[in-house]
Amino acid sequence: MPPRRAMLFIPGDDRRKIEKGITLQPDSIIMDLEDGVAESRKAAARSTIRAALSELDFGRSEKWVRVNAVDTVYISDDLSMLNGVPATGIVIPKVESAGQIKMVGEWLDTYETFEQKRAGGIKLIAIIESAMGVVNLREIAGSDPRLVALCFGAEDLAGDIGAIRTPDIHESAYARGAVVIHAKAYGLQAIDTPFITLDDEAALTDEAYTALEMGYTGKLAIHPKQIAPITTVFTPDDAEIQAALGLIAAFEVQQDAGTGAFQIDGKMVEMPMIRAAKALLERAKMAGIDVEN
Repeated sequence: MPPRRAMLFIPGDDRRKIEKGITLQPDSIIMDLEDGVAESRKAAARSTIRAALSELDFGRSEKWVRVNAVDTVYISDDLSMLNGVPATGIVIPKVESAGQIKMVGEWLDTYETFEQKRAGGIKLIAIIESAMGVVNLREIAGSDPRLVALCFGAEDLAGDIGAIRTPDIHESAYARGAVVIHAKAYGLQAIDTPFITLDDEAALTDEAYTALEMGYTGKLAIHPKQIAPITTVFTPDDAEIQAALGLIAAFEVQQDAGTGAFQIDGKMVEMPMIRAAKALLERAKMAGIDVEN
């Protein structure tokens, strides 16, 4: 699975911003048709996104489109806009049921058959940002083989449940944890909520580290200057890689000697720590780091 450390939202009606985003080469670019676009600009955004997908070289960045929610009047035109253009996938907002995912998946099945495209080639990401979405996480996470990630949306969730949005997101702690748990249970990536304060890199970094510690694999970005801090947090550094390699090597030596648990630097080493070390190395490999050298 490709890395999705920083996923940058860009308003779909602004060609200049899309071109600027491409130059920064985040893991993923999400061209937006939903909240980032005024109602009067939806049609213009569809035309802009379609042209961008057809004409621009996105380099290593994935090409995602966030459509409007499936229960809106816009969804049919949003999906039709994608006919014949090379998108990585569709980001579905405000997902509350497995049926909403299946509806988009069935549309893609028909499209790929008609266009003679590779079945399942277009992927899906679901944003969980309501109480009902959290309640139905198990069904949503297992709804469609196209689904590759679950995103957590703290802003809309706080509004939906009547909570007061706090800097540490403690009002949504249960939901934030539930999203990552269900994502990992079903082999999906987990993408954390956007950080909405644009002039506080230290706080952004702290929030991203918290997400990493929880098991998230990436974070949504709403401004180009957030890409680098987020990517740095979700990319293992050399010291972490060397420590993981050393731990695994020591474990293998102990296994050959017939020893189970053992100590390193005063800490007891058991299988959960080895699994964590291997997971870190996998994240490094996904980021293109040669962990063997």
